[in-house]
Amino acid sequence: MSRPPLRFVHASDLHLERPLGGVADVPDHLHELFLEAPFEAAAQVFETALSERADALLLAGDVVDFDLVGPRAIVFLQERFQRLADHGIRVFWAGGDVDPAESWPASVPLPENVTVFPVGRPGEFELERDGEVVAKFQGISRNQGSPLDESGFHRDARGHFTVGVSFGTSATPGTEGDRVHYMALGGRHERQTVDQSPGIAHYCGSPQGRNPDETEAHGCTLVTVDDDGNVKTSFVATDSIRWITETIEVTAGTDEDALMTQMQSRVSKLQTKHSGSRLLITWIIQGRGRLLNHIRRGGISDHMTELLREQYGRGTPEIWTVAIECHEPLDVPQEWVDEETIMGDMLREFRTLEADVDIPLRLEEFLPEELLSTPRAELAEVTDEDRADLLWSASKMAVDLLDGEEQITSART
Repeated sequence: MSRPPLRFVHASDLHLERPLGGVADVPDHLHELFLEAPFEAAAQVFETALSERADALLLAGDVVDFDLVGPRAIVFLQERFQRLADHGIRVFWAGGDVDPAESWPASVPLPENVTVFPVGRPGEFELERDGEVVAKFQGISRNQGSPLDESGFHRDARGHFTVGVSFGTSATPGTEGDRVHYMALGGRHERQTVDQSPGIAHYCGSPQGRNPDETEAHGCTLVTVDDDGNVKTSFVATDSIRWITETIEVTAGTDEDALMTQMQSRVSKLQTKHSGSRLLITWIIQGRGRLLNHIRRGGISDHMTELLREQYGRGTPEIWTVAIECHEPLDVPQEWVDEETIMGDMLREFRTLEADVDIPLRLEEFLPEELLSTPRAELAEVTDEDRADLLWSASKMAVDLLDGEEQITSART
């Protein structure tokens, strides 16, 4: 009978010290989840190693900053390391930026199954099964402020499958996996394979997305190696809540009700695609039509956000709308610009300000006099980088307020 394939779980960037963020108004019923999500996702990484009967768990850096999270993380990791030890599963840990090799407290001995790689040059350790060496694991912990010295990584001379573990790499792009059979990398929160031949170099990503920029499923990578050295990688989702950015195209004839119907339909599809997962959705509305002029903070998007939250935000699992955003330019007919109305005056003024960057925006004139000599006066300063966004936001708010049946017109004399 052939021996069982070599199997290990590759994880990194657990960041137990870093709760979810990037949301201005976290609802009360999700507060605890935002704090606990990193621990829940990390727990799933360890469960994956157990359920898959892995030979080893690889931790490629930035597991936890003990200075920020305290004793809880020590107890959490100690207990789970011991569970792996009870099932004969090794742990190979390469320190990253927040968890250098010496960060584990000396007063709490690590279980014997945990190997922390040295700083400076890669250390090599054997993985045995039934007294036989089945793989070599080489790894290096990060020396903060110094580049990695990867010259010590090398394929085993006797032909054993060789795994490298490192938080990042200084190798030339396209050569990251050349020195070993599989290079387990950490330091990126998104999953990515950066080299496939002659060796594989893979970033497994973080087990849990932390903010609206870290979208879609996050997890760890299960690596299986057969007797011929063929490598198969499988993604295993571990996140307890998932960030989604969903884009919807509207046309000139789309109104608020039609847009809401599209969003409800899209939620149904997302529930099917991410079955059983809690979702945090940021909606991006783009296309053309007057509706785009009204989608802004303080406009109809606030009302639509509230409706979506009421409908889906407290279900099981929760589907919470983080925001509805529209970054499209104003969609107004030229006749609005030309007409002698308050709307026309306003649009022409904004176009002048957009065309001539030398015209100053003196926002301090609108501050109360008692604030002009305080640090708050800096809020009225407009940098060159902020100018375009400020004019766009202001013009969109003005059009939103003026457009409609009660648009005020003024005759010029």
